[in-house]
Amino acid sequence: MGFNAPVLEGHSLTVSGFLAQLPDDIRVIHDAGDQPLRWVEPSDLDDPTPYLLDHELLLTSGLPLRRQGTEAVDADAFVRRLVAAQVSALGFGLEPYFSEVPADLVEACSRHGLTLWEVPPTLPFAAIGLTFSRLLESESARMLRDVADMSRQLLRSVLGARPEQDLLTALSRRVGARLELYGARGQLRFTAGSWKGHGDEASAVADLLEATLAGSGARVEHRGTESGEVVSFPLRSGHASGRASEATLGALVLIVPRPLAPTEHSIVTTAVGLLEVLARQRTAGDLSPSQLATALLLGAEGLPEQLAERLLGESVGGPRRAPLRVVVGARPEWKAESAPAARLGGLDTLPEVLQWRRLWDSKLVIHEGGHLVALTRIHPSAESFAAAEKAGYVVAVSPGAEVATTAAGAYSGLREQALSVLPRALDERRSISAEEVAPSFAALLPPEAGKLLARELLAPLTEVSAPRGELLLRVLHAWLEANGSWDASASALGLHRNSVRRHIGAVSELLGRDLNDAGVRAELWMALRFL
Repeated sequence: MGFNAPVLEGHSLTVSGFLAQLPDDIRVIHDAGDQPLRWVEPSDLDDPTPYLLDHELLLTSGLPLRRQGTEAVDADAFVRRLVAAQVSALGFGLEPYFSEVPADLVEACSRHGLTLWEVPPTLPFAAIGLTFSRLLESESARMLRDVADMSRQLLRSVLGARPEQDLLTALSRRVGARLELYGARGQLRFTAGSWKGHGDEASAVADLLEATLAGSGARVEHRGTESGEVVSFPLRSGHASGRASEATLGALVLIVPRPLAPTEHSIVTTAVGLLEVLARQRTAGDLSPSQLATALLLGAEGLPEQLAERLLGESVGGPRRAPLRVVVGARPEWKAESAPAARLGGLDTLPEVLQWRRLWDSKLVIHEGGHLVALTRIHPSAESFAAAEKAGYVVAVSPGAEVATTAAGAYSGLREQALSVLPRALDERRSISAEEVAPSFAALLPPEAGKLLARELLAPLTEVSAPRGELLLRVLHAWLEANGSWDASASALGLHRNSVRRHIGAVSELLGRDLNDAGVRAELWMALRFL
């Protein structure tokens, strides 16, 4: 037997197409019509069918048919087994066992409808397999390009004036299906494509839609019909609260004449993801395409380079060569638990977004949870910070990135840098540029939060009555500063090294921590700095 066969997406290669790639001295003895071709498998087993997938080209030298007497393999039964296993064609190699294809094998292939080739001894089976592998690799590359091109087309569709309708139209043309987009309450919102079926699709759509909208989790519903298949994809909210499952924001229903090929399924999955983003934006009360563009630019996967450059050129003001930055911010009162949830996510968000567009000269503004985010070319300065604070916001600004930076996750990384210093900005009630903050954990932790953590961690020492409590803190500080050296800390404190040992032992006992642990030492050193 040969090696295991991979699944060829969509069976786009066929027996006749493969034959056209092979030398002309292969002779077609019986042509039973073109068939899809998944793989090429050499075998001289009496019955190779348990090891075959459907739609393979089986190559044999005829060894099973050469045997005599009770061990002989009946050609008719051999071919019947191959046909039952959906073998697409049989290649019979001449020599070393046969100088011509046996007549009973030719009759059996003709009787049962199996394509039969005569392979000359000058063409090794390995050469046929190698040719197919190269053809398969070329076909796989073409499919990957097809998926990439279609994904870019879908992205362009959703950034237009009619995002859902344009996306459905493009997808319908690609997969040859009738598409129906439904809202959360089962209302039909958009359609694309036509369908001429047998009439049972309507009931299948109704049943699947009901199951999809009532279900939970990313379940895809299928139902076979007389004319093909109906498939329903849920549009999910993307998050859950507590133990509650994700909310269902709608459904995309496809009526197709055949099951989707893996490549088509990948394209449909991309479309469903974009429709989910649109549905989430609509649920948040913002229908602006620039909101979607901002979400896509800030996504971890990034956008195709040309599309990203076009969006930035059309949506962000300022000099084209100026570095791009991500600004995140909030009003100080949004620190309260209920304030962000109450304001961001309702209709009150629209004035906030419009105000941020003016502040940062950019259409690429979006609200996320308890803060606002903008992509801008405005340099962080005293003037820009004053304008934001006058409008009631405290902001954090990322370092600048070159305009040509369109790698996947580039702007997502800038957002994370700005978000890392936002808690400190809110705590101090002043706007901060991430470039001003030293790259250390202590610098990123807001002072008030650091002091609170330090007081809690060192409470067993600070609660000890003076002067013993003060002595223990001073000894701990000197010992940590000396990297645990008894002699160096004793010299700095003016104490005997045994006294330092005794005091550090008392500290360890009061704190209930192992001071031999490097992590514990680092945490205590950080706490002492804030205290």
